[in-house]
Amino acid sequence: MSDRHWISLPDALAMVKRAQEAPPTLVKGWSIDGAIISEILAQPGARSLRAYLAATEEGVATLVFLGVDAGGRDMTKGVIAEYALPCPPLCDSASPFSGL
Repeated sequence: MSDRHWISLPDALAMVKRAQEAPPTLVKGWSIDGAIISEILAQPGARSLRAYLAATEEGVATLVFLGVDAGGRDMTKGVIAEYALPCPPLCDSASPFSGL
């Protein structure tokens, strides 16, 4: 279980609201552990994944992930995750995306 990525609905809403109220400091990209994505998609009724732009308390852009059901509705009572690792500083220097 990747519980270090789990966040509560109130925390997720606060992070997304923070990003909407003040533009966060942008990063090139993020990486997130595949186990938490698998947990979200393994939930009964999950058909896809949705990511919302959010911001940490420090104002750095991040993403909030949650499942989406067959009707296109956010699964707000299920697993919600964050703690995406930002690039920089955690980048793949050999990636063609690094130079962009």
